[in-house]
Amino acid sequence: MKKYPLLQLNKNKLTYNVSSIVNRCSELSISIAGVIKGANGMDDVIDCFIKGNVKQIASSRFEQLKKVKEINSSIPTMMIRIPMLSEIEEIIKYCDYSVNSEIKVLEKLNEEAKRQNKKHKVIIMADLGDLREGYVDYNELVNVSLYVEKNLNNLILSGIGTNLGCYGSIKPDINNLTKLESIANSIEEKINRKLEIISGGATSSIPLVYNKTIPSKINHLRIGEGILLNMDLPELWDVETGLNNDTFILKAEIIEKKDKPSYPIGEIFIDAFGNKPTYTDIGIRTKVLLGIGKQDIGDFDKLIPLDDRIKLIGASSDHLIADITDCKNDYDIGDIIEFKLYYQALLFSSQSEYVKKESV
Repeated sequence: MKKYPLLQLNKNKLTYNVSSIVNRCSELSISIAGVIKGANGMDDVIDCFIKGNVKQIASSRFEQLKKVKEINSSIPTMMIRIPMLSEIEEIIKYCDYSVNSEIKVLEKLNEEAKRQNKKHKVIIMADLGDLREGYVDYNELVNVSLYVEKNLNNLILSGIGTNLGCYGSIKPDINNLTKLESIANSIEEKINRKLEIISGGATSSIPLVYNKTIPSKINHLRIGEGILLNMDLPELWDVETGLNNDTFILKAEIIEKKDKPSYPIGEIFIDAFGNKPTYTDIGIRTKVLLGIGKQDIGDFDKLIPLDDRIKLIGASSDHLIADITDCKNDYDIGDIIEFKLYYQALLFSSQSEYVKKESV
């Protein structure tokens, strides 16, 4: 008997997404690092990215990149979170590339690379306004790049990069990515060679690829959500990619079905997470509980029921509450409700040990 909740991956649909993005970007001489962290580095996700011909496989967790090397040691791996000093040994062992913004970390990477008799490639990050990682002083970034090139013999200055949209919600555009081009030009003039990688961001930079306005020197992107789910590009960026948005389906089981009021009875205080929700009284409704909750999915509104008459109305740590009053299907105890996912729900469910995983 199949167990639930269940996260189901369609390998053919994901592989199609990977190869489509890779081919579209290659038309503009842009290579893709496929980011697997959104799906917790699942083995079959790694396999789909490899089959789709990404240039590197990337994650913010070295444990996932270790798994990549165990599956196929020839695939280049990229650490896309600034390395912690406590994980330097593993970074050098399992990661061919890392992004960096601290001299102290770079020096420790160089020492460990020498100890392991390796050459490790580094990408120096520029903060173009999103205010997460990277140098805000671009002269300092250039000087650090020169220091790596001239003094850290076991590091290879592979290139520079930036992150946009993940914290400060800054939109990638021609202006900020042209700044990245300018920094790259300055470095190349001083080191008298071309940089391998000018990494212009993540999924949020894909619209510039589709409308062909991305600055010509940008030759690398780090893509996760746009490949894994393809939800943000059409919904937030109005970019119709033709990619699948049902690569992952989450399935949850109904554990209770009852007619109940729509407005809680008694003095409203706080919920299990310390929040004070608001409610609207729309009378008695037929509600179901599903055996999955915030511990597994994060915010409940990051799920999209395939039955569009189902209305998700709330969740606790291990229950999801849905209103099925308007549904044509007569759902009952033990029935399964299926969902497409936004990024947060995939991130949570893929790493929850309580959510079973399946590939088809």
